[in-house]
Amino acid sequence: QLASKARLEKEEKLSQAYAISAGVSLEGQQLFQTIHKTIKDCKWQEKNIVVMEEVVIAPPYQVENCKGKEGSALGHVRKIVEKHFRDAESQKVMQRSQPPQKESALSA
Repeated sequence: QLASKARLEKEEKLSQAYAISAGVSLEGQQLFQTIHKTIKDCKWQEKNIVVMEEVVIAPPYQVENCKGKEGSALGHVRKIVEKHFRDAESQKVMQRSQPPQKESALSA
């Protein structure tokens, strides 16, 4: 039990080191960690996050960047990504305590 926990921690540090050396944005690294908490089967492939060998999330790591065959895996990953950015946004808002900026016309 303890050995596997140590191995997991080592793998997480390695994947984080890889992400940094690959030039992945901080948002990408944070998203990877968020997904990894829920779905252990996720890894880096260059700058893309690959989840369960089925879903690929490319930079800039938004919901619309989640690609894969339509199904429960893709839906599940999209929900995690959505929640991650919602939570990150609400934390930012609390730190600044000012109204969030309007969504850009691009995402409409």
